Amino acid sequence: MSDQFNETIQRFIQPVSSLPMGVEDALYFFGKDGSFVFTEGYCHPEDGLMGKVMLYPDPEGDNDIFGRKYKSSYKRVEDGELTLVPHPEQLLEQFKIRPELDPAAPRPIYEEFHVEFPLDDFEGVFEHRHSLRVAMDTFPMVNESIGDLSRGFDVPLARLGCTGSTCYGNFEEPDDDVDLVWYGTIEENKKVLEQIREVTKNPRNRVFEFGRWWPIRFYWKDMMICSFFNYRLEEEIPLRKCEMKVLEEDVKGVGMVDDDTHTIYMPSIMTLTHLLLNGKKSRDMELIIYDGSLRGEFFAGDYLEFTARRILVRTEAREYEALLVNLRENIQKQ
Repeated sequence: MSDQFNETIQRFIQPVSSLPMGVEDALYFFGKDGSFVFTEGYCHPEDGLMGKVMLYPDPEGDNDIFGRKYKSSYKRVEDGELTLVPHPEQLLEQFKIRPELDPAAPRPIYEEFHVEFPLDDFEGVFEHRHSLRVAMDTFPMVNESIGDLSRGFDVPLARLGCTGSTCYGNFEEPDDDVDLVWYGTIEENKKVLEQIREVTKNPRNRVFEFGRWWPIRFYWKDMMICSFFNYRLEEEIPLRKCEMKVLEEDVKGVGMVDDDTHTIYMPSIMTLTHLLLNGKKSRDMELIIYDGSLRGEFFAGDYLEFTARRILVRTEAREYEALLVNLRENIQKQ
């Protein structure tokens, strides 16, 4: 008897050494224990990664992946509605899933809701571009929709990948969506963003999910596209190797987004002007949002109200003060 699970995983999985830039944003890794671990951002320890177990084997799980039962740590059904589990609750779940993890182990302040895993814990990774090529060869709907989108946006397939369940081959036609990864320079991805805005001028192409509108998600020929933007050039990544130190907790702020160059990435980074911190005028500062659900949420001209940490950021290139928000609940548009 064939084992659909192993056969499918083996078609999509790649060795960790195949990653062109090492560990980056929005990758799924396949654990030796059968779990699926997701990364966010570009700051990861040497020989390890910061992430979360998103799906793990459980005989009572509600998710069927090629005949095996899995439980989700980030989604659940409440009152008949699919909802997202809050990040603090997801974090607590990590220590139940992996008892060997130490809740008291120090984590970088920007990784408040992620945990560290050694790369040796994993069988491999579902590299975005490889997974999309295999998915297009496997699923006619993916092949047709993404091929048409590539032509319509004038973005070569070599700059496209996928994450989410499609990246490990779990796609159900005709009801599924594609978590599409756009690789590009800052200028190339800015052009894609403008095209998405053009497409979503038609309200029928807008995506409303989990009770809200998602500005960088859209419908393309009846396929829902959930966009993830990744840097194609390592030198354009603003936070690759960095340290952050807390200078002040619970800073209440209001400001207007000025430079939104990096708002579509993870972490989302933007410059705030007309800034008030704890009721006092402040110089312009960068705001770093380390919550992946807020990719592409805020843009130039938006006024934001937030509770943040004031931090000192050290990178290989510079040292500067900034503001850090790790939770969606701590920031909103005015």
